[in-house]
Amino acid sequence: MGRGFATTYDLVTILILWFAGASALAGLLNLVPRYLPRFGMAPAWVAYSRPLVLLLSGIDVVVTLVFRANVEKQGGAYATGVLVLMLSAAIAAALALRSGPGRSPLLSTYCWLISGVFAYTLTVNVIERPDGVIIASVFIAFIILVGTFSRFRRATELRVLGIDFVDSDSERLWKEIAEDRVDLAPYTPDDGPQRARVADKIRANYKVLGPFAFVNVTLLDNRSEFLSPLTVKVRRDCDNFVVEVAQAVATANAIAYISERLRPRSIFLELSRRNLTAQAMRFLLFGEGEVGLQVYNILLRLWANDRENLSRPNLFLMSTAQRTDPK
Repeated sequence: MGRGFATTYDLVTILILWFAGASALAGLLNLVPRYLPRFGMAPAWVAYSRPLVLLLSGIDVVVTLVFRANVEKQGGAYATGVLVLMLSAAIAAALALRSGPGRSPLLSTYCWLISGVFAYTLTVNVIERPDGVIIASVFIAFIILVGTFSRFRRATELRVLGIDFVDSDSERLWKEIAEDRVDLAPYTPDDGPQRARVADKIRANYKVLGPFAFVNVTLLDNRSEFLSPLTVKVRRDCDNFVVEVAQAVATANAIAYISERLRPRSIFLELSRRNLTAQAMRFLLFGEGEVGLQVYNILLRLWANDRENLSRPNLFLMSTAQRTDPK
């Protein structure tokens, strides 16, 4: 056919592959910033397009070098990716047509048949050319490892988007607490006798000058969220205050955030004295765990990055298993 035709064929092939790669890159730029930072599975800079483009471009270069820029070798991997995408879209369409607003059993059945064709084609392609599955597995494993490490590393951030007060009285009392420099005492559950027991225990072991602000934290149902605004209700309890915090992603992080906003004189935290490894896993997975130690660690990290702010509360860690010595 001649050199001209061969050159044109190569250029068209390069353009097709470039367009396919650009489409995949655009999809990742749309999906990764939307989901990974939301669950704390990526550094904060992933939410910005420019550094993410550089990262994904670097991965593209590595993959190209691994396959030595061989179109035939990359063809199987590309076909696997396209087939998985088409199969997922067909299944999503079938489910939407079965129970969505414009549901149509006939079209839903048709989409299920198309899904079967794509599933069969994908299976045959994977058996004949498993390169795509290998690359996808490595990529998925990389995301899981990086996501787990990022979630662990960012677990001691404040993880709060802001405060929404339930009513104007709560906002007024919040400002009053911030001006009075109270003593902060997290507790659970939300009942008067429990607050009285906590107050008596603190007064028996420590010299308390001012009123207490009792903080009760309620977590989100969806613990996978990394950031969330807090819903706060503040009320009086005789000479003390009760701060009810809802929609938190983690108990310790919410208490640390409340402390930074209120600037209390002291914070009294209880230690459960349970297995530290199990408590650390509960904190990472469910936002609970050893709250006292986690609040301490979060505040230490925050203060290490803010050395100019010297208005810091006194932290007291109290054991729930035995009486502490007076200080």
